[in-house]
Amino acid sequence: MNPAARLMAADTLDTRIRAALLADDRVAYALAYGSRTQTRADGSPASDAWSDLEYYAFVRSGQTLDASGFLRALTPVALEVVNPFGTPNIVTPDLLRVELHVEAESALDQVRGWPNGGGHPAQMWIKDQGGRLAALLEAWASGPPFASTLPGSQTEYDNTLNWLLFASAVALRGEELRAWELLNWVRGGLLRLARTLHGAPQPQAPARNAERDLPPEVVAALSRTTSGTAAEACHAALKLARHLATNLSLDLRSGVLAALQAQLTQAQLTANESATRPSR
Repeated sequence: MNPAARLMAADTLDTRIRAALLADDRVAYALAYGSRTQTRADGSPASDAWSDLEYYAFVRSGQTLDASGFLRALTPVALEVVNPFGTPNIVTPDLLRVELHVEAESALDQVRGWPNGGGHPAQMWIKDQGGRLAALLEAWASGPPFASTLPGSQTEYDNTLNWLLFASAVALRGEELRAWELLNWVRGGLLRLARTLHGAPQPQAPARNAERDLPPEVVAALSRTTSGTAAEACHAALKLARHLATNLSLDLRSGVLAALQAQLTQAQLTANESATRPSR
């Protein structure tokens, strides 16, 4: 399915799900969330043909709603799971992914405490009861934006360095797969720092649209933390961390950087010698 057809299919399914939530007497409040309810700084939609469909339904006291069954009545389903966070997910034959959280109406106040990722209440609102949801969404949207809740750059850098030390130790022990897992945390911190340095948006998922938001040379440097051996990726991450911290005028923690640099360099030399040593 090409992007235009996929986007049309998503819009059609979104309309169908919203209408079903509105018509279901068990549902007291309902809302959509995620990129399809957001816009970029230039006013263009934050979503595209590959965006998920994401909803919350708050059911009346004494009522229940089976999320998967509710969605199966609206669209063919090729796959259904409950994700690690306890939320039912379905995938359509067109590979559209839908999340539907079901909560008791008594849990509605949780909306006020959600991170403010920039959603628009008018696009989120589906079903209300006495204006309570509308008031909560307005209060949520007027709260501090997600980016303002992030730690300062020095704290972000220190945390990134800590993850990098962990990943490096694991890599040097020979646990490649575990090191790659830990490098995801390192890369997230590097992305946050790079976004700060270049004045780019700070989405909740730091890698979101990184290729569009950051200079090509930064994206290339980040890509070098995803290739080669895990130790080589750690080396690339260390180099980028130093560059970002220097340009952000942070305390480099120079002693830690020097020790880690020496350790990774020695490990690389040892690996190269092993690779070139003739077999007997």
